[in-house]
Amino acid sequence: MKILIVGSSSSIGYSICEYLEHLGQVKFAGRQNADYFCDLTHWDTKPTVTESFDVVVHVAADFGGTATEDFIRAELVNAVGTLSVCRLAEDCHAKHLILLSSISATYRPGDPYYGIYALSKKHAEEAALLFCSERSLALTILRPSQVYDAQGKCRKHQPLLYSMADKAQAGENICLYGTHDPLRNYLYLEDLAKVCSRVVETRTTGVFDCVHPQNPRLSEVAAAAFSAFANGGSVQFQADKPDLLDLPSATSSSLYEEIGFYPLVDIKQGFERIRQFRVSE
Repeated sequence: MKILIVGSSSSIGYSICEYLEHLGQVKFAGRQNADYFCDLTHWDTKPTVTESFDVVVHVAADFGGTATEDFIRAELVNAVGTLSVCRLAEDCHAKHLILLSSISATYRPGDPYYGIYALSKKHAEEAALLFCSERSLALTILRPSQVYDAQGKCRKHQPLLYSMADKAQAGENICLYGTHDPLRNYLYLEDLAKVCSRVVETRTTGVFDCVHPQNPRLSEVAAAAFSAFANGGSVQFQADKPDLLDLPSATSSSLYEEIGFYPLVDIKQGFERIRQFRVSE
């Protein structure tokens, strides 16, 4: 089996690669450190791929922002870029396309944290579904929740979780804004990589939320951090600050039954792995 991962600068892509390599040869397409150059901001420039691949895994994304330029770039990379990857999969004769989307794609106007990233991911899914349906290309869409890892490769996108680890390591209190204790869902990167590997192995197709079965409150996340580092500290709520809001509910689907694998790392084990990595540095 030959697999092409689109997103050579993605930490998720390299983690997935480690678990796909036992299935066959894996190559990358992207803007840097890639076997094939592919820039999703230039949809009109087709990558020159000189070989065929059985599976294409699309992990590249733009996380948007609030400026007008952020809106345009996110839509270009996430939605139009996904169509470019669909075209690439067709050109290299792939039989299976896996789109790594986001649970944000399920958000709707009025939901907390709804923005251009969520909207462009929704458009990406719709575009891929239409393209693959009309061309009989097997498609799997995975919607991960908030992804984290032990080494801190995901810190940029999960600053609160890693801030909790920093505070707990230093024995300092963790302060949460407001009085509401919001729900979150954190998925360990290694578990996501294993899910992708199993999807390739089983050729499972469809649209799936890819989340951890547990939805801890932020106070429970903080408690897990304190437990892992055992340096003291406590959770404090700052009533004079605006409440942090719940993310829209995330529930695990039939995906894990179909692929025969469930996420193994809960939030307590995740912080323990973070501690172990920091101690070993």
